[in-house]
Amino acid sequence: MSFRYPVVMPKMSMTMETGELILYHVKPGDRVSSGDVLFEVMTDKIDMEVEAPTDGVIEQLIGEIGIDIPIGTPVLIMQTDTEVMAFDFGGEAPTIPAPPEAIVEPVVLPEPVIVPEPVVVPEPVIVPEPVRAEVGVKAVPKARIVAAQKGIDLQSVVATGPDNTIMLADVTQIRPSDEIQRRQSANKALIAKGLEMTRLIPQSSFSRTVSTSVDTAALLAAWASVLRSRPELNISPKDGSELSFVGVAVIIESKYGSALPVFKDPDLLGALELSELVSTTTSAAENGKVPLSMLSGATTIVFDLRRYHMSATTPLLFPNQLTSITVGENIDGTQIISLTIDLRYCDFYDGALLLDHLISVL
Repeated sequence: MSFRYPVVMPKMSMTMETGELILYHVKPGDRVSSGDVLFEVMTDKIDMEVEAPTDGVIEQLIGEIGIDIPIGTPVLIMQTDTEVMAFDFGGEAPTIPAPPEAIVEPVVLPEPVIVPEPVVVPEPVIVPEPVRAEVGVKAVPKARIVAAQKGIDLQSVVATGPDNTIMLADVTQIRPSDEIQRRQSANKALIAKGLEMTRLIPQSSFSRTVSTSVDTAALLAAWASVLRSRPELNISPKDGSELSFVGVAVIIESKYGSALPVFKDPDLLGALELSELVSTTTSAAENGKVPLSMLSGATTIVFDLRRYHMSATTPLLFPNQLTSITVGENIDGTQIISLTIDLRYCDFYDGALLLDHLISVL
């Protein structure tokens, strides 16, 4: 049995109400597997890839590229062999547009009438000048239309989309630099609001200087293994339920501000596999793109300051995270690792032992 499943605009943050559809990776008739990227969405915080929830075939593309789409609104329709539960975004259930039904008008045959055949003078046919498609220029359809209307040469436009694709904003009055600044400001405001909330959290910090240098991937694996032995520190602060995985967020500088991709169970991955994942995720985040699957599920956060040639600062706790780690580097090459704990879940002495455990694993 086949099911029609709407893939909707996902809710990616507490304040998000709409998302701009910027790129499709599929077309009607394409067969996709669970986890394949279907389309990309732009918000004030980051650009995200939305993946297929199950195997299936693309039936219909609904969302228009370059348009803001409300949360929960269908973006495309899939045909699946297994029924998939739709996501709950706190609004009304999305409606799947039904395919148009064919309307057949009854054909009435008139009585035959013999009329002399008139002489028809054909009207002159005006052929519109075709819109020139610049060779080698990638652009979304709506950007091409607007560029043609305004007489803009696409070869002179600076592309800001994925794979040097010209987006709608690139050919409108909003300049890309203005758009990036707007999103940077929104990102800063969001982070500042979150850190203001941390002032209400009772917390304490500890620091240690170590001579061993460790890369970010090894630090993620070591810290995840420590937390795996402490399930009481790997819970959801909302309801106290234990998580089925260890999620470690990493602060990465992107062109829009700070991005926080979440690495799930990094200690269970091979060293080479984890190192490659950290590298590719960092590159994607720096360009403003993080997969939707890596935007939630963290109970801790890591901030590696060594690339900025800074020693570690006292890390603050982000909302819904029980611990945080920063690592920095002194002039003499020694490393400084700092840990902050939520005192509602871990006491002073236990926090010091937690940091000692991490260093022993490293």
